Amino acid sequence: MVVFQREDGGKASILETLRELAPLEEKDLLAEDGAGRALMIKEGADAGEIEEFVMALIGTLESETGLRLKAGISNVHTRPEDWPAGYREALEALATGEKYNNTHPVQVYGRQILERMAGEVSAETRKEMKRQFLGEHPETILTDETRETAEHFFEADLNLSVAARQMFIHRNTLTYRLDRIQKETGLDLRKFNDAAIFRLIMMM
Repeated sequence: MVVFQREDGGKASILETLRELAPLEEKDLLAEDGAGRALMIKEGADAGEIEEFVMALIGTLESETGLRLKAGISNVHTRPEDWPAGYREALEALATGEKYNNTHPVQVYGRQILERMAGEVSAETRKEMKRQFLGEHPETILTDETRETAEHFFEADLNLSVAARQMFIHRNTLTYRLDRIQKETGLDLRKFNDAAIFRLIMMM
């Protein structure tokens, strides 16, 4: 199940635009949920194919019509009786992306495990972890630059060269930023365990 909605949160229908431009197969389903969102079910497609299709479709819509959409993708549900669960998962994927300020246009429920885990951490534990790694003034450590550096580094699977290219900075500059994060928090993002802890802290 895929749920599309306007990036600006508007309620105007997007169904007809999707019907005109989406290259749907005969058994694919497209409907509206009454709140301005469009629902799509692609028959016989696996998770990777669905995500690739949705990314391409969103890009086409923006380039040809100027319409900017975002989408939530549920786990794959093949039985009609499971489609309501898929709808809830797709909506949750969108809500989770917004909660954690993820600007990617496509949110995949099955890949938001860390985010859902972070949401289950008690307020007391959150406070303790923040104090342990970020001190009494976390805003001075989790600056926009630090967040951007960490996100790109995580997206690059902790690969220095790839992350530096994506950020259009020199590899040594990225190394300097990571060294600074380690000095301020005690966490070396080049190590998997430290990176996982830091990502959870950013989510919290």
